[in-house]
Amino acid sequence: MDFWGTVRVLRRRWYIALPAVLLTGVLALYVYVTVPTRYESSGVLVLTSPAAGGRYSEKTKPEDVVKVNPLLQFDGSLTTTAQILTQVLGDPKTAEELAGKNSTATYTANTGPVGGPLLFISTEADSAESAEGLVGKVLEKTVNELAAQQKALNAPEQTFITAQILVKPTTASAKIGGKVRYVGAATVVLLLLTIASTFAADSIMNRMRKRKGEEGAEEPESEKDTAPPPPSHAPPSRPQPNGNGQPRPPQGVPNAHQKTVIIPAPKPTNPAWPTKDD
Repeated sequence: MDFWGTVRVLRRRWYIALPAVLLTGVLALYVYVTVPTRYESSGVLVLTSPAAGGRYSEKTKPEDVVKVNPLLQFDGSLTTTAQILTQVLGDPKTAEELAGKNSTATYTANTGPVGGPLLFISTEADSAESAEGLVGKVLEKTVNELAAQQKALNAPEQTFITAQILVKPTTASAKIGGKVRYVGAATVVLLLLTIASTFAADSIMNRMRKRKGEEGAEEPESEKDTAPPPPSHAPPSRPQPNGNGQPRPPQGVPNAHQKTVIIPAPKPTNPAWPTKDD
């Protein structure tokens, strides 16, 4: 069926489609209210190399060490370190430790589209406080994990890579995109069910009306077959002859041979007018 055919069916069965549409709106509103609002927050870390570089010798005096600007030493090793940290933070046990067991709060850690020494942290939770607090936990965990990894490798403390917080946990903002998607999906499904139920009701009603029409057409024939035959009429009585031997016409029926004579009523006379006798 085309679009206009669907519109005609919905218009014809408006008393079914309209309540269904109203029910769809109520259910969509219920879905929007019941689905919890998610809040998101984020933070950014940057990894830097030590000023003395990655090599250290105890025989070298501190004043003899060549010092450079750490921000000028962004090389591939920092990118590799950032990727290692993202793998550590992506561990399910680490996520359960930070977010809590059976918690709906989640977080992600990645190096962004550039893939440099930057580490982007974003969180989602059912409340703004939970989202912001989780960002702080992830940043702190990243700093501690970076130091623990370097200690485990027996790296000299003077060569440790440090993590600097560029962006502190941002103010959590509400995300309604998920709720809108849920509402949209529920609305589409309910509207399809509304159209399907309207077409089903229209088909059933048309079938019932057609069946009643067929039963109504067969009913007079059955009554005609079972009805008793009409009573036979007696033959008309023969007219009786009159005194002259001619048949007497039936009463109330004028004779064709007789002429109807209309006698005019006498005119009233005025005594003042002269007459022929006078």
